[in-house]
Amino acid sequence: MEKAGEILDASRVPYEKSFPLARLTTLGVGGPADFLLRPAAVPPLAQALEGLIGEGIPVAFLGAGSNLVVSDAGFRGVVVCFSDLVGEPHVEEHRVRAPAGLRLPSLVTRLTRFALSGLEWAEGVPGSVGGSVRMNAGAFGDSMQSSVREVTLLDRLGRVERLKVEATDFIYRGAPFVGERAVVEAVFQMTPRASKEIEETLVAYRDHRKRTQPQGVRSSGCIWKNPPGSNAGRLIQEAGLKGSTRGAARISEVHGNFIVNLGGASFADVMGLADLIREKVLKDFGVTLEKEVVVWA
Repeated sequence: MEKAGEILDASRVPYEKSFPLARLTTLGVGGPADFLLRPAAVPPLAQALEGLIGEGIPVAFLGAGSNLVVSDAGFRGVVVCFSDLVGEPHVEEHRVRAPAGLRLPSLVTRLTRFALSGLEWAEGVPGSVGGSVRMNAGAFGDSMQSSVREVTLLDRLGRVERLKVEATDFIYRGAPFVGERAVVEAVFQMTPRASKEIEETLVAYRDHRKRTQPQGVRSSGCIWKNPPGSNAGRLIQEAGLKGSTRGAARISEVHGNFIVNLGGASFADVMGLADLIREKVLKDFGVTLEKEVVVWA
């Protein structure tokens, strides 16, 4: 990996060596990345990517780490984290342009101030703009596809492309048009609504999350996608798996689709529970669950 250091030094992108990825995931699991980049702008990163890929050095993109489970072995190569790609969203009438690293709760707070509606469901989602667009994050029957109308993408050769998108370009928990690229900016089409009404909706959503999701513990959010016409959390509950533990990981007693880190959980602990869920739900209900989380193994 000496060559990677040389390329990064030449591009003047700040980096850290042997960075523990557990510190960048909401689950708190994961070994070190050989190199971690946290660029504050796209141009120097584009130069670095071109050199890294040209040398065959593995590169991975990371958002807020809220939908990710990382192996204890970490990542052999360069991880690009977009957490520092932040700034105030640009508002022009009912369209809002936001950088990839901006956290969703912060974006919702700003939109409420501007009396713009459409992302209330995201107030309690611990993700960033870029990662949430990539996975078409959603809650309360809504998702990113309802409001995202333009994205700026960065590929692994450092090339930037801006795309106009519609709701039909997304799929459930996915955005095929992103591919292996990173979302560095997104434009949202919002709807005018009184700030007071938006706040009332946010309070209702917060209360619902407190009642139905684990609080004050580390998790990666929902592990499994909801099967067509069904609900993964309900299937896990009916399979009698809530509260099951493996090492320092536990299937939440509050919501069966959450695996929580009790403190010091390993990758094997988490994936062991995931395997238990998949096998038991298949045996009991004939349903094959599909992972919602991304796994770096």
